[in-house]
Amino acid sequence: MAIMNTVALEERVCALIENMLEDGPIFLVEFSVRGTQGSHVIDVFVESDDALGVNQLAGLNREIGFVLDAEGIMPGHYTLNVSTPGAKRPLRLPRQYRKHLGRKLRVHYRKRDDAFTETCGELIAVGESSIQIQNGTQSAEILHSDIQWAKIQLPW
Repeated sequence: MAIMNTVALEERVCALIENMLEDGPIFLVEFSVRGTQGSHVIDVFVESDDALGVNQLAGLNREIGFVLDAEGIMPGHYTLNVSTPGAKRPLRLPRQYRKHLGRKLRVHYRKRDDAFTETCGELIAVGESSIQIQNGTQSAEILHSDIQWAKIQLPW
């Protein structure tokens, strides 16, 4: 196999993972390929509409590794890490928000005048194109397309 540049390698790995997860309850949130040939590290962050356990993550890790090896996509040795994004990583996809209804979020977003602002409050509604955050008596409806980042605020 010819040596692939990192972008082409990422595109191939991404397509493989998305095809594996297509139409299932588990979906790809983010991934990266780093390192050099023979010592690549692939970090795959997945989420689910339901609870996602360690056994499911381990099974997915084995499946992805098997397909990468069978297809000969990764040149040389590599390390594969499959996990959920965790509470410290920002929410990236509209599908992730549904799981966090009732939780406190900090959201950095673009206002109508193109300035950025932040709000922090309880996620009370998730729609196809927006979320609604309640902070005391004030409520803000924020379009998904305007969100720069949103993070879960842990209670401690």
